[in-house]
Amino acid sequence: MSAATARLLTTLLSLTEDTGSLSDELHFAGQGAAERVQLDHGAANVLRALVLPKAAKVLEVGAGFGALTRYLGEVSATVHAVEADPVRAAAVRFRTHELGTVSVHDRPPSDGYDLVVVQQPYATRGLLESVRERLSPMGAVVVLTSSRAVAGTLATAGLEVQRELLCSPGHEVARAVRSERIDTELPRLSAAITGGPANGLALLCGPGAAALWPAFRLATYFNTAERAAFACTRADVVRTGEGAEVRRVPLVPSSPVAGISVGPCTDKVYDAPTMVEVLLDEPERVAELLTGWRDLVRAEAARGVEALWDLVPHNVLVDGAVLRPIDLEWRHAGAGVPEVIERGVLVLADKLTDAGWSAAADDGSMRDLAGWLGVLIGLHPSFVDGALEREVAFSTIGSCGAAHGTDEVRAAIAGIWRTRLARTVHEYRSTKVGAAVAANEDEVAKR
Repeated sequence: MSAATARLLTTLLSLTEDTGSLSDELHFAGQGAAERVQLDHGAANVLRALVLPKAAKVLEVGAGFGALTRYLGEVSATVHAVEADPVRAAAVRFRTHELGTVSVHDRPPSDGYDLVVVQQPYATRGLLESVRERLSPMGAVVVLTSSRAVAGTLATAGLEVQRELLCSPGHEVARAVRSERIDTELPRLSAAITGGPANGLALLCGPGAAALWPAFRLATYFNTAERAAFACTRADVVRTGEGAEVRRVPLVPSSPVAGISVGPCTDKVYDAPTMVEVLLDEPERVAELLTGWRDLVRAEAARGVEALWDLVPHNVLVDGAVLRPIDLEWRHAGAGVPEVIERGVLVLADKLTDAGWSAAADDGSMRDLAGWLGVLIGLHPSFVDGALEREVAFSTIGSCGAAHGTDEVRAAIAGIWRTRLARTVHEYRSTKVGAAVAANEDEVAKR
């Protein structure tokens, strides 16, 4: 990171009113990639995924700009943050200025600690040996890194790795934290929640390491990237006596914004594809599955299900002859069955167009596809405009946390949707084919 970016971040933190670990003010202030990593809602997600000891005394080595320090200060009794660089140390102080739990140092104090967090650049043998000597009898060490070679350094320092957790896409801003067991036990779910390779690691060491990650937990994943704080959620994948469950909860308690909110939900894990996946493989089932989904929405509404707004096709598993709703976290007080069905068709058309669905006409637009899908279950093609307007309003609130003063964001989201509606399936297919050809050529060139 350049010195100019470091000074900019420090200045920004000095002027920010809300410097909390889920600050919308900071999350949406980052412009370049280096800034966003430091300010993102998800910067502390790896630590959020752990069961940190209550009333802990914590040492953080390599505090940087204080993203982890801030979270640790919110959940721990005492935090000693070590940052030798004076500009970064000032940033940490600005970020934690109203927390009485945090103090910033230029070298590790000699106290005993219940938890020590070490960033990769500082994971030298000498430092780790010093850390080991500072651990309480049941203390734990968390090393955040992108290299498995650090495990060898830990071993030579007398800190054997007790748990190795994979962080996707990386440990800096993680969407998912998981043990490797989920890849073999629940491969379909693992692929869905990670969205790609794991480029980061959380190595857990010390006598108290096992308590940081319960044996029954397979993964924890987050929705923090494109959401305002009121809508950020975490989901734990846990073993149960009957298999596994996904338990999702909001990260912060909050009031609905214009009737929109997120709430807790628990789903049993089924090894079944989503409705979108089935339609991509078996397009001839479109009328059958759309009708079944529409009837499912009506049935769930009759049961009084609160999170109906999220009951869209990509949140429906096709488990043999049974359609099973999952991930129903969004609530929308102003939406009933007709609005949910129209939303589901619009979003389904978007996903099928993006995949270059084989059953769609080459020269047909996403709008055309949405209209045709709607006709299959009794909608007039004109429903698209109303559904689009509601989706733009919903997305604006979800990403801003406010219903007013968001005209610029609303206009940008509307523009994105209008562009997508006008794009043809042929364009999506061409883009994907071109990307596949380029990837193949790169692979051939490497051989």
